[in-house]
This record gives sequence, structure tokens and C-alpha cells, in this order.
Amino acid sequence: MFIKEIILACYILCIAGIVAGITCGVLSRMHGRTQLNRAAVLFLAGLFVICFYDMAIYYCNYVIGILSSMEVMRIGNCLISVTMFFWIGLQKQILDREALHFIDKTVQKYMLVYAGVWLVLTIAMPVDYFYTVKWLLLVTDVLLIVGFLSSSIAHSIYTSVAGLKNTTAYMLISTAMLMWNYFSYFWGEASVYWGNSRFIREPLDLTIIFWLIISVMTAMFVYRKCFKPTFLKDISPHEGERQSTLTNSIPAHGDFQERIREVAEQYNLTKRERELVELIYQGKSNKDIAEELFLSESTVKTHIYNIFRKMNVKNRIEVICIINGEQV
Repeated sequence: MFIKEIILACYILCIAGIVAGITCGVLSRMHGRTQLNRAAVLFLAGLFVICFYDMAIYYCNYVIGILSSMEVMRIGNCLISVTMFFWIGLQKQILDREALHFIDKTVQKYMLVYAGVWLVLTIAMPVDYFYTVKWLLLVTDVLLIVGFLSSSIAHSIYTSVAGLKNTTAYMLISTAMLMWNYFSYFWGEASVYWGNSRFIREPLDLTIIFWLIISVMTAMFVYRKCFKPTFLKDISPHEGERQSTLTNSIPAHGDFQERIREVAEQYNLTKRERELVELIYQGKSNKDIAEELFLSESTVKTHIYNIFRKMNVKNRIEVICIINGEQV
């Protein structure tokens, strides 16, 4: 009897969870901008748009009684494609493996082209147009699915090999949620094409369950990996004394970021190495860095070794001295 109200309440909870995750991400970025933080906020923004769009469709179908049209479904597919683009970007920052950059860039470019072209065609062309290009629609959708799954599965395998079990679970579940949402739109789109509105509702009704899961998981991810290390990190008295000393020497935020950028350019550091240099300056241990950047400790050690080699230093103190402009 209250199914409609319960489902709408679940959509509201999803949106609230996404907003909470975005808030944690934005607050964390005010204290230190990382590529991982930025990618997480962008993905959450995509989730917010899709979740709100799903809720609007459900409200129109069930409360107002206006069934979704082919144009509405196509726009939904385009939005999901953009969200998948942000999700691949977040996976790239979680793993940061050069071996996967080519496939990631290829898949992301295709997703943007797919979303842009079909969005323009959906707005500019009449609905009969889609009946004449149904096979082209099918081919482009299949290519999108294959590319997305290939990239996500490759990232998941790498995280599994690295021993990041929680990360692997998060990536696999999030990938499954996005794929279900895409298939539900595709299913609804096909039902409009065949004139059977019954097929629209059944899969779309289930999307709220998956969106509730993915919104909670992503909000927790941002909280644990971005917000908590910044605001709620517990440290020992000895480490606290060292942290206090370092903090007192850190210049104003804008000047500090500019100095980090100068050092990175001078020593040809990668984006990931630049992030590690900033965290080293803040007194973070290898374990702290691994948790904050969602990497294994062995990967962190490899990055630090490369940083020391490029900067021609022997330890972290010398890295800090270079950033402060002091004699090593």
C-alpha cells in the first residue's frame, strides 16, 4: 500500500548519502587537494544526477502516470555514460597503474563521444529516428558495455593482486550497480520500442535498491579515504610532536601548493609522486599514505624510492628541506 512512498523515501536517502559524500570530499579538498579526492567528488556528482533523474522518472511513471518516452530513456543512457566516465577516472586514481592508462583513456573517450553524439541526436531528432537506427543503437551500446567492463575488470584484478580486498569489493560492487542501471534503461528503452510498457517498470523499480547500496558505499569510501585521514586521524604523542613541528613550518595554503608545484616541475615528479611529497611533508608514514591514497604499502615504498632518486636525497627530512628551500 505504501510501496510508492517507501521507494521515493529510498531515493531521498540515496540523494542524502551522496550529498554527505560530496560534503566530506569538498571539506577534505579545502585542506589538501589530491587527484583521488577530485575523482571521488566528480563520481559522486554523476551519481547525484543519475539518482535524481531515476527518481524523477519513477515519480512520473507511478505518481503522475506519465510513462517514459524513448527520448527520456536515451537521455538517461547518456547520463549513465558520463557517470561511467567519472567512475573509470576514480578507478584510475585508486590504482594508478601506467599499464592501464591506454585502455582507460580509450574507453573514457568513447564514453564522452557516445554521450555527446546521442544526446544531440536525441534532442534534435524525432522519436521515429530511433526506430530506423535501432541496430546502430544496439552496436554502440554493446561497445560501451564491453569497454566499461574491460576497464573495470582489469582494475579489479590489479587491486586483487595487490591485496586490496576492500578496494576490490568496492570496485566490483560499484561496477555491478552501474551496469544494472544501464541495463534497466536499455530494457526500458527496448520496451518503448516494442510498445510494451510492462517491461519498463520491473527493472527500473529495482534500481533504487542498487543506488542505495552504491551511494552508501561511496559515501563511506570518501569518508574513510578522504575525510577521516584529514580531520580525525589519531596519532601518538611522539608523532603528534613531530606533526606539530612540521605544521608550524608549512606556509599558507596557496603558497604551499605553489611550492609543491615548483618542486614537482623542478624534479620532474609525476602527479602521484607530487601527492606523496605533500603527504611526506605533512609527516605521514607509509601506512598513513597507503590508507589515504588507497594504495598498498609496497606501492608507496616504490613511489618514495623513485622520489628520493629523482630528488637525489636519502631520507624524508631532506625532502622537507628542499620544499622549505633549505640547505640539504
